[in-house]
Amino acid sequence: MVTRIEPLPNPISNSSHDDPSVSEGDMIHVATVNVRYDNGTKSFNLPGTDNQYREKPWSERKTRLIDCLLSTGQLDVIGFQEVLHSQLLDIQNLLGEVYGHVGVGRDDGVEAGEYSPIFYDSTKFEMVKWTTIWLSPTPDKPSKGWDAALPRIATLLTLRRREKNGGIVHAVNTHYDHLGIRARAESSLLIRSQIYNWVRRIEEDEKVKEEGPVILFGDFNSPSHEAGYRNITSSHALPSGQKSFYFLDSFTNLSSTLQKRPYGPVHTYTDFAPPGSKNATRIDFIMLGAIPITAKEETDDRERTEGDGSSRSRGGWQVVRYACLDNFVEGDVEGWTGRWSDHRAVRVTISRS
Repeated sequence: MVTRIEPLPNPISNSSHDDPSVSEGDMIHVATVNVRYDNGTKSFNLPGTDNQYREKPWSERKTRLIDCLLSTGQLDVIGFQEVLHSQLLDIQNLLGEVYGHVGVGRDDGVEAGEYSPIFYDSTKFEMVKWTTIWLSPTPDKPSKGWDAALPRIATLLTLRRREKNGGIVHAVNTHYDHLGIRARAESSLLIRSQIYNWVRRIEEDEKVKEEGPVILFGDFNSPSHEAGYRNITSSHALPSGQKSFYFLDSFTNLSSTLQKRPYGPVHTYTDFAPPGSKNATRIDFIMLGAIPITAKEETDDRERTEGDGSSRSRGGWQVVRYACLDNFVEGDVEGWTGRWSDHRAVRVTISRS
């Protein structure tokens, strides 16, 4: 006797958005994570310590980090930070040949120093163009800006969907300085105008008919009370008068009737420390580009507040899923203990409304 088993509905295409009529082609799945650079840490207990959350070698952490990302379902675009060249090769190998990537080392613009690479599903997207800028007054060459302790960069990538008449997607991955408070504030102003100029130039060159989403993600090292965060999310025009985007934080702009709240821990940075660490904070973001309001719009709508979920991103794209994925597994299947990074991963799905 032959029994026919009907296939189950695709959980991604039918449950990733509140409207089942929205196709997978109208959604983009994005993740970002700081991997913690490979500093040669050895796997042993320091004398007098029993901290199961302590830093472990990259050789032990890397597969668990990638397992975490891949276990959440399809990912179209992934941003990594603090990636040395050897780690870049490891990530490419673990993700497999489906993913392409772009990026350079921040120290020399080639392979030296940390990368902020962007990986993308090359079966769904083709690369249009990419570049790297340095977060400094001289963004076109390797450099440090303002009070930054280290060179800092942003990787800008434009993709096109492979299907016929496929749309454009702009993705930007960045890593702000960990010490320079002014550098973080200035980096946000710089990056807003740099991304705007990049997007406009690409869309003019490619004769784009429909505006693509602008997705900014990375480790901003700037909690929400700091100027670095406020400058990137402010809906006001730049003080310089330069044209720019501003960015909607996916955490505070979740627009869904199915997912009731952002899933997972609030804090994205944990340190290699037990839960409740005083250093824990939310500094890793995925954001959507929007156009700043004009003076007239501000006058007409003085009740408008940032982060209230009512803002509209460029092209009408909205955040429909948000998750912060923990970097520690209680009861690991192999008995491994430790955090696979000192940051958690953030995963978001955006959809065109």
